[in-house]
Amino acid sequence: MHKLFLLLFSFITLISVAQTDSSHYVHGSFIEDSLHIGENIHFTLSVRYPKDQIAIFPDSSSHYFPFEYINKKYVPTRTDSLFAYDSVIYVLASYEVINKQFLSVPVKFIYQKDTQTLYSIKDSMLLKRLVTEHSERDVKADALLVPTPEKFNYPYLIAIIASGLTILFLLYKMFGDILLTRYRLFILRRAHNKFIKHYDDLVKEFNDTNELRLVEQIITSWKNYLTRLEDIPINTYTTKELIHLFEQEELESTLQSIDRNVYGGMITTDISDSLQVIKRFTHRRFQTRRRYLTGG
Repeated sequence: MHKLFLLLFSFITLISVAQTDSSHYVHGSFIEDSLHIGENIHFTLSVRYPKDQIAIFPDSSSHYFPFEYINKKYVPTRTDSLFAYDSVIYVLASYEVINKQFLSVPVKFIYQKDTQTLYSIKDSMLLKRLVTEHSERDVKADALLVPTPEKFNYPYLIAIIASGLTILFLLYKMFGDILLTRYRLFILRRAHNKFIKHYDDLVKEFNDTNELRLVEQIITSWKNYLTRLEDIPINTYTTKELIHLFEQEELESTLQSIDRNVYGGMITTDISDSLQVIKRFTHRRFQTRRRYLTGG
């Protein structure tokens, strides 16, 4: 009895609404009768209303649950002496696993300052499942793990190399000259210390033995070092050419004294002093070269 009362009440309400708003007609329906998850479907919305009013249809910001808005297409408005007729086709998609899905959309009618909203009668769509309970069991039973070969990420490697090269280039542009100068000074200092040690060893050996061949060896080693230090072929220069190159009286008298000892086959008392003069001269040339590299 209670259900019968509800049915009679609903029927009376629908009749009253139809009588009070017979000038408006809103109808929405799906073109398709079923869908798959993620598949595009079409929903048509047809409207009739007095032509002196404005109809506003749902847009992309409206709610279509359980469907999602994809696109829409308007059909040009038609009119007669009393009414205007509009139609819109909505492209929708659903990702809900609901067997039967319903949709009802609102249309707003504006006349002067009044607004009226009417909903289309709910239309339904059936979900077509590709996987049933039985097929799920089959899939689980037959599922096997397949090893996936690992692939090297070459774009990632190229990006790292490119970034590294860019950083190195920027560092070189900012600090390249400083680093290069420091490296050259390091090489220069190491070569000088190595020469001085070798030079002192030869001088000590000469002082112990007084062999003239050691003097020749000392002068040869000295010329070879100056060749690298000055970046000119000093090891091919004669004593006269060396004196002319550096134009120092102290060096001139020293080299002449050494030549008298070597070519005369005799050792004088000033030979040790001459070797120390050469050492001091070499150290001054090293300092000059060092100042040149640092720009000081």
